[in-house]
Amino acid sequence: MSNISVTMSKRAKIFLSISIVLIALLAGLLGYNYLLLTQKEAEIKEIEQEMEFEKQASIEEFEQLSQQYEEFYIETNNDSLLKLIDEEKQKVKDLLQELKTVKATNARRIRELQKELGTVRGVLKQYVAQVDSLNTLNKQLTQENVKVRKQYESATQTVKEMEEKNAELGKLIDMAAILEAHNIQLKTLNNKGKETSRLKRITKLEICFTVLRNITAERGEKTIYIRINQPNGEVMSLSPENVFTFEENEIAYSAKKNIAYTGENTDVCIYYNIDTTLEKGTYHIGIFGDGNLIGTTAFSLN
Repeated sequence: MSNISVTMSKRAKIFLSISIVLIALLAGLLGYNYLLLTQKEAEIKEIEQEMEFEKQASIEEFEQLSQQYEEFYIETNNDSLLKLIDEEKQKVKDLLQELKTVKATNARRIRELQKELGTVRGVLKQYVAQVDSLNTLNKQLTQENVKVRKQYESATQTVKEMEEKNAELGKLIDMAAILEAHNIQLKTLNNKGKETSRLKRITKLEICFTVLRNITAERGEKTIYIRINQPNGEVMSLSPENVFTFEENEIAYSAKKNIAYTGENTDVCIYYNIDTTLEKGTYHIGIFGDGNLIGTTAFSLN
């Protein structure tokens, strides 16, 4: 009995020792596992923080990219580029919205979004190059247009000045081309063609003059008109149909004659037949050619 008790006591001690060892091992294992778990949680937290940081950095990049697109929208008026920029801008908004909602632990999707960000940034660089190229071209065209417009305005002004000078020159030429009647002489003749000063015997007026040399005037046949105004102002005329155009008006003439003008001095005599007795007083004579008044004189009868 005594031996059995001793044996039981030994077994209990062994079991207790083993239990203590097992408990110690279990405690150590649990402690080790807790330590591993704590380290793992710390690593996961650190990774999550890094991913959150990368996520926020990506969000900032997307927002900056979106702002750049907004700025480029107003830097060009090219419709095709505006449409492409609008499409990329909407893509940036969609990616930005997804990036804001994706969990920081979803590293794979964050990497995918970052990759898409790089793609969009590359597209933006292409658009920037196109916009810069178009803006440079537009500036060059604008400068060329300004230069061409100035040249056109200068040419227009030159043409205007030339037209004005030509108009003035034309006026001078027209004035230079006007004929001139010089050395106007009047004779009062009787029915026998002899000079007389007696009013009752005057039956014809002889007006002689010289159309001076003029190299500018047109050569050829010309009609010379004579207007004789009586002392009372009335024009002496043998018919109411005897009219010609002067300064856009039809006026009466006393007599006319066609001459062959060669540009050299041309002597002309025109006669007017008197059908009534002349009155005393001063008579005024106007000589017309090519629609211009080319000479005047006056004479008195007593």
